[in-house]
Amino acid sequence: MAEAEAEKYSIGPSGEKRLKGVQFSFPIITGTLAFSLGKKASEYATHRWTVYLRSPTGEDLTHILKKVTFELHSSFDNPNRGITHAPYELTESGWGEFDIVIKLHFHDDAMEPPLELYHHLQLGLDANGNPSKNPKPHLYEIYEDIVMWEPTEAFYQRVKNHIPQLAQPSQMAQYYGKFDPVTDYARVQNARKRLAPVTANLKASLATLLAEEEAAGGGNAVGMDMS
Repeated sequence: MAEAEAEKYSIGPSGEKRLKGVQFSFPIITGTLAFSLGKKASEYATHRWTVYLRSPTGEDLTHILKKVTFELHSSFDNPNRGITHAPYELTESGWGEFDIVIKLHFHDDAMEPPLELYHHLQLGLDANGNPSKNPKPHLYEIYEDIVMWEPTEAFYQRVKNHIPQLAQPSQMAQYYGKFDPVTDYARVQNARKRLAPVTANLKASLATLLAEEEAAGGGNAVGMDMS
């Protein structure tokens, strides 16, 4: 029995059982839409913009995500804002571009820390740094494939048995980019293939370095997770 459990499970940092060698992944898109305020602009508000996180297929992600937090520039009132249901988005006005931190908070049974993503707010300025005269909003989206390595059994079974549902639609959906599941998924997989040899080489180099330090009677070894 103990040997069978050892083959099926690994032990997590809090002593929890995790499914050895199993991975769970789901796609998301982070994006910003920026509208020039034109004649209504002021010194401190040249654009109205919306930042969001969504499923590329329009699926509701609340069975995976407990909350999504958007961390704005510190100059905004209440810069850290959490949203617990779709659409995961917020709208503000401003004049400058900056990096927005998007935190994914998973449900408690996942026993995972929040995952941080970064999305750069683009306002669609012209070559001189002035607001564009294009009446259409400036769209900037990034496709991500979130991979959870060796999830807890409770979380994995729950999300695998979940029946997909469509999320509550956003008023901004009319401006979203088109998602091609074949092209975008293939692009992510190709990126992983390119990364795999690099990861393997780094692991080999690290193992050699640690072995040399141990043989030399060096100090405490530093571990690195390259999985």
